[in-house]
Amino acid sequence: MKLLKFSISGVRGIVGETITPELVMNFASAFGTYVGSNPVLVARDTRISGSMLHSACLSALTSTGCDVIDLGVCPTPILQYTVKRLKAKGGISITAGHNDIKWNALTFINKEGTYLNAFQGEEVLDIYHLGKFSKVSTDNLGWIKSADNTMDFYFKSLGEFLDVQAIKKAGLKVIIDTCNGAGAKSLDWLSRHLNFDLVPVNNEPNGFFPHDPEPRPRNAQQVASIIKVVKADVGFVLNSDVSRVSLVAEDGETLSEEYTFPLIANHYLKQNPGTVITSRSTSKMIEDVARQNNCPLVKTKVGQSHSIQSLIYEDAVLAGEGSGGVAITEFQPVFDGFLTMGMILEIMAKRKMNISRLTEELPRYHIVKEKTYCPSTKIHSIVNEVKKLYPDRQIDSSDGIRVDFRSGWIHVRTSATEPMIRIISEDTSKEKAQERAEEVARFISSLIK
Repeated sequence: MKLLKFSISGVRGIVGETITPELVMNFASAFGTYVGSNPVLVARDTRISGSMLHSACLSALTSTGCDVIDLGVCPTPILQYTVKRLKAKGGISITAGHNDIKWNALTFINKEGTYLNAFQGEEVLDIYHLGKFSKVSTDNLGWIKSADNTMDFYFKSLGEFLDVQAIKKAGLKVIIDTCNGAGAKSLDWLSRHLNFDLVPVNNEPNGFFPHDPEPRPRNAQQVASIIKVVKADVGFVLNSDVSRVSLVAEDGETLSEEYTFPLIANHYLKQNPGTVITSRSTSKMIEDVARQNNCPLVKTKVGQSHSIQSLIYEDAVLAGEGSGGVAITEFQPVFDGFLTMGMILEIMAKRKMNISRLTEELPRYHIVKEKTYCPSTKIHSIVNEVKKLYPDRQIDSSDGIRVDFRSGWIHVRTSATEPMIRIISEDTSKEKAQERAEEVARFISSLIK
């Protein structure tokens, strides 16, 4: 089964099977044609395949007449910030985020520094499928150059947004696991600008991931094993492009990535009330936090592109998902792991509380996340079949199948990044959440056979 996923934000797949230099050149040519031979920024994470795809991308863009500002290995939120700062017409981030090392992707950024919206994404896909790319003569080929002071500008801006004096006064010691991804070595800039004592883990940009680059408790064991030994106050685990973050408490507890967004929202909304955006697969914790702060909550489809477009459309103050992605409009409307870590450090410093106490303030739910690989030809019909399990329940079909119960909910949907069906079940009862997830998983497995 060949794996290639198209979406409005880009294309991803397994390198050597579906993601090839030829495919990357065609998509980059389509994007160069779309932006009209104007300046474009390019960045990548540290995956071994990144250098190959990066070269293909640069060649294609310059062939359409685009001047390219090459950021090299660079976290996606810094690329997004720089696109807007330099007033470029767009950007391409070569990263598969939370996917394992076999995967890679092109993610397209518009001139506002956000993922493409539905209309922009469809236009790029139309150009790609038509194959009518701009091709220029030798005199009009684009040039390639590096950007100066990219890190300085970004981290200075981040330091001005956060209360760095409070963080410095708190004297926090922080462990951060970059999974040897794009965030590697950027941590020195972060710690210097935010004034905390850094203990880096897997901080070499060598392209070899010591664990899956998905911020989840199962991938936080290395941080958890040393946090008490080095007497750190908090641990962070990042994905490969620094758009998602999960937490490890000072006592070594590996917290679900679901805690990241409500933890920030519970603090930020008290000083900055406004509309909150989240997905239909995010824990009810954020619903409770929004309600406690008298803030409207809008739910959208899963995925950063959907969340950020809703953030802009609704003139909201916050957006986030249960994946550990958080965006604050006041800084930049993108899922930004550096901002996320900085906000949590500020909360700890200002409230003089550790992570364990801060999470105790949040409502407690039990969430179960399962996944089942499924042939792409069957995946949508099988998700639709899940409705049969709930003949007497009201079903939300706006993003897969979601069913709400008195004490919890279950959401079954196709993955936007892999050929799989995701099952997310949450309840006040751990047993009930597990039971619902297992029932759906068994039902889906019987249909796949």
